[in-house]
Amino acid sequence: NAFSLGISPKQWSSLANDPLSPLTNKAIAGLYAPGSTFKMIVALAALGSGVSPGDLAYCRGHLELGNARFHCWKKHGHGWLDMVGGIKQSCDVYFYELAKRVGIDAIGEMAVRFGLGQETGLDLPGGRPGLVPTREWKLGAIGERWQKGETLVTAIGQGFILTTPLQLAVMTA
Repeated sequence: NAFSLGISPKQWSSLANDPLSPLTNKAIAGLYAPGSTFKMIVALAALGSGVSPGDLAYCRGHLELGNARFHCWKKHGHGWLDMVGGIKQSCDVYFYELAKRVGIDAIGEMAVRFGLGQETGLDLPGGRPGLVPTREWKLGAIGERWQKGETLVTAIGQGFILTTPLQLAVMTA
């Protein structure tokens, strides 16, 4: 309402400095973890790497990697799943297993093929590219090597990966 009546410099400063960024067009410039929507990309990367949709993985509610435990959303697990079942149940462990097989490079390449990590190319000023993490990116940006566990969390759309809502709509389309 302040804009319709004329905004004071004090109000403008308050909005411009608000940590919730109310002036940002969230659809094109808000960066968020894509979550389970990203599992489609992981499945396609796996298919492109020779994984058969009929290959099975067992979900017991978690996967262990080194001394870390990566949990599924379903505490006691889903049991045996193929790719259709993994997608249908949105099973985190199934996608952790795929990620272990194909690696972050194949996942990242597929994400880029679907428009993630880059601007959409639509005539909407202010869009942000998001981030498709790679080994090289992490080494350059953070100064640390990529860890296998980071591949697992990327597979369920968490960790370093960032997308805009519009990128996810374009990816899905």
